[in-house]
Amino acid sequence: MIASTGDPFPAADLDTNRSGRLSDAQRKKYKGLARAGRNDEFFAAIFCGVMGVLLLAPVGPSPNAWVRPVAAAGFILVAFLLFRTAATGDSLTQDMRSGKVVTVEGAIGKRHIERHGSHTTWTDHFLDVAGQSFELDETAYLAAPDVGYVRLYVLPRSHAILNLERMPDRPLPAGATTSTATIVADAINTRSHDTVQAAEARAELDAIANAMQAERSRAATPPPIDQRDPRPLAEAILGTWQTGPMSLSFLADGTMVATMPGGRQRRGRWSIGPDGRLRATGDGRDTATDAWVAGDALTISDGGQGMVYRRAAAN
Repeated sequence: MIASTGDPFPAADLDTNRSGRLSDAQRKKYKGLARAGRNDEFFAAIFCGVMGVLLLAPVGPSPNAWVRPVAAAGFILVAFLLFRTAATGDSLTQDMRSGKVVTVEGAIGKRHIERHGSHTTWTDHFLDVAGQSFELDETAYLAAPDVGYVRLYVLPRSHAILNLERMPDRPLPAGATTSTATIVADAINTRSHDTVQAAEARAELDAIANAMQAERSRAATPPPIDQRDPRPLAEAILGTWQTGPMSLSFLADGTMVATMPGGRQRRGRWSIGPDGRLRATGDGRDTATDAWVAGDALTISDGGQGMVYRRAAAN
């Protein structure tokens, strides 16, 4: 794992990374890290080699004399392996020599593992994308999105994450924003033990939420007067209106009935105020919202968000 310095996912480097190359800043940073890693390995190799030589030196009789050559051989072997790694280059050094950047694209998953030592506790952080796992530091972990589709730019041997790009939501099937069955099925999939499937299910649920948010933002803009129902709102609003599993009924006596998913009902009172806004009272709350009827649609708009209900067919 390589610690982040500054922005863990620099937008200024994205164009270069998209072409499969490191930016100048990235090349400078990771070459320095690779050089520091080789120096550490050289010093460790020298230390192990010296320990091996010292253990082979005769220092007089010992009841465990056979242990010394075995330990010396172990130190010398480790010294050889460290020296060879330092000389030929570890995975990061080899990445710097090739200069190649690869991409991994898919739905993102995030996880962390707490580890406990005798006196300390630390946490390892991971991103899971397209069935591959990448370790990163806490700064980059927190900067990464929690859900959605991403493209990672990584070094192929060391698996160091150079950059991350949030990708657009995948196209949704028709009616996904109003289909209870789709939402429930995807929610169930998030419990899957398949990390790829679970991440894709979360990404689809997030895409549905984003699509619903966009629809509500668009719906909050009133249509021209000539496209609205010409009757007074107090008359045009009468009847039952539905959106997905929810419905609202406005009765002529001023009673309002909201039917929630599962059939649970809430009752209140409604009226049209002098300012033309829809006023509703229920559960100890009073609200005033903009509302209009256009064709078979009732839109209730508040705070820049519009909820569209369709007139229910008469029984």
